[in-house]
Amino acid sequence: MVDDGRALLSSRVADTLLGAKESWTRRMFEQAAQLRRDGGGPVHDLSLGNPSLEPPARWIRALHELLDDPAPGMHRYMTNAGFPEVREFIARREGERFGLPVLCGQVTMTVGAAGGLNVVMRSMLDPDDEVIVPTPYFSEYDHYCANASARLRPVPFGPGFGLDVEAIAARLGERTRLVLVNSPNNPSGAIYPAEQLDRLAETLTRANAGRERPIFVVEDSPYRDLTHDGAAVPSMMERYPHTIHITSHSKDLGLAGERIGYVVLSPRAAGTELLARAFAFCNRVLGFVNAPALMQRALPRVLGHADGRVDVEVYASRCRRMASGLAELGFDVPPPRAGFFLFPGLPARLRDEDGGDVALTERLLAERTIVVPGVAFRVPGHLRLSMAADDDAVDGALAAFRRVCA
Repeated sequence: MVDDGRALLSSRVADTLLGAKESWTRRMFEQAAQLRRDGGGPVHDLSLGNPSLEPPARWIRALHELLDDPAPGMHRYMTNAGFPEVREFIARREGERFGLPVLCGQVTMTVGAAGGLNVVMRSMLDPDDEVIVPTPYFSEYDHYCANASARLRPVPFGPGFGLDVEAIAARLGERTRLVLVNSPNNPSGAIYPAEQLDRLAETLTRANAGRERPIFVVEDSPYRDLTHDGAAVPSMMERYPHTIHITSHSKDLGLAGERIGYVVLSPRAAGTELLARAFAFCNRVLGFVNAPALMQRALPRVLGHADGRVDVEVYASRCRRMASGLAELGFDVPPPRAGFFLFPGLPARLRDEDGGDVALTERLLAERTIVVPGVAFRVPGHLRLSMAADDDAVDGALAAFRRVCA
């Protein structure tokens, strides 16, 4: 009998949970939860992108209206792709955003963006197919690819955490099926410039010549409506026909626990009708069945209204405050342009120490401050700090940095 219970699990899950592959982000989040259970004072938890801002009042009103005057069958099963009238609404909005004639049939409502990514990958990937992703990247992508028995192939980033299009081009191979583009980026907060996306589109168009099926871009963009300067976020939807856009409202509506998102197929992509059928099928057989019915119904009552999102400036101001404090300690802090993460580079004196970002993470943990080391995102020598935490946690964490790093 194996003491750790490994024999009860699949080898992949056992290797993850009992080895070194477990998500650093979740590991640190659980550390914070344990510290709270143990008592001993406040915990400054900057590990998870768990929005501290409550959903807007308009969202709460929409839920009350729906529950007080429910449409017949509102809580029953619907088509696996979601309510047709909600998908029509999303198709119009996304079509206007991208200047494309998006149809209802090209929208699949999903259990958040994470559910959407799993649906797309399971629909399109065979074992040992490859997905290219620029670093730094959200560490759960590794698991989503593994769920489809595919291989994630990281490539280095360019200046300012931008795209290195030449590195992507060099990584393309016979088994490349998808290029995963996360902009605005988690963890860096960078927005990939239009010029880089233009060159990526040109590169993939050339690479498709002679291929039996085109390489698709999967665009994961849950932070697109959390820009700090109000700038538009350039998209591959406008540049490359074989694009699948995925987003959610976990961040801009503060609904991380409600799990509502959607997949939008470019109407110019190859095989849109069959892909849409595959997405609905995989929504079902992966066990999601459909996106939450009540959340679907509420979206048309909220999206597009001035009071229909959280106050992004709250997150932006926390980012500025923390960035200023860390810069005084010698950290290299690229200013994030969207979202609520900072991804500072360690000062040379700390980066060169044994363990680097992991060692600093452990020293901060001793100060009841929870961060995620850059190695979790394939970029050692950095830390990811979530400014989705409340002001007390941000200020307490900055004080801990000053004690540890001064």
